[in-house]
Amino acid sequence: TGVTCRYTAGLWHRLMRGLGYQRYGAHGGDFGSAVTTFMALDDPAPMLGIHLAGLDLAPYTGPGSRPLSAAEQAYLARYQRWREEDRGYGAIQSTRPQTLSYGLNDSPAGLAAWVLEKWRGWADSGGDIEATFSRDFLLTVVTLYWATQTIASSIRDYVDNRSLAAELSLADAVTVPTAVAVFHQFIDDGTPPREWAERLYSIHRWTPMPSGGHFPSAEQPDLLSRDIAAFFNDLSAAASPQ
Repeated sequence: TGVTCRYTAGLWHRLMRGLGYQRYGAHGGDFGSAVTTFMALDDPAPMLGIHLAGLDLAPYTGPGSRPLSAAEQAYLARYQRWREEDRGYGAIQSTRPQTLSYGLNDSPAGLAAWVLEKWRGWADSGGDIEATFSRDFLLTVVTLYWATQTIASSIRDYVDNRSLAAELSLADAVTVPTAVAVFHQFIDDGTPPREWAERLYSIHRWTPMPSGGHFPSAEQPDLLSRDIAAFFNDLSAAASPQ
């Protein structure tokens, strides 16, 4: 227990320093975007920049913050509808993780249904999951959970990170150069508007993608890898002596 995104960010810094790196960048999506954000917030000195595929960590919008724009209000309305209609999985995973986990760990059919329903719904697949992923790939994803019996530990992320957004304050700001690859996410009309991201991040690159959903490294690996490479190449060029 207690393996939060913030705790994990500290582990990645320890790993990189243990390997002898003094400067490095980071990329993340989903929970990984929150981990990457906390790497930049809590220990920015070694960070060249961060690249995000999705914005999992909501910025502070409480007293003292600027008013929401029309685009931000529209996004939050869409997000609220999505929470009411499609986030039941998150409620049970963050409140009754073990009860759910025992059932999924005991049933390969149940496990496959639980996991792949999200790959179908969150990918940019138009509802046809096998138009985006091969059956072998999907079976491999489920088998990794099944053979290692790790569905329970994956679900516990939701327990440990229930107060994720509450950790941020008005004073929190990522000063490290940030890039966002804007893929369609799991609510209508994709990710939040740029001004939402700029509440927390120093946005240096904002790339709307023509296709790809919540799993871009599997759906559109070329688009994602090119954007990561371009961002860090630009940072390296800017830092090089002329």
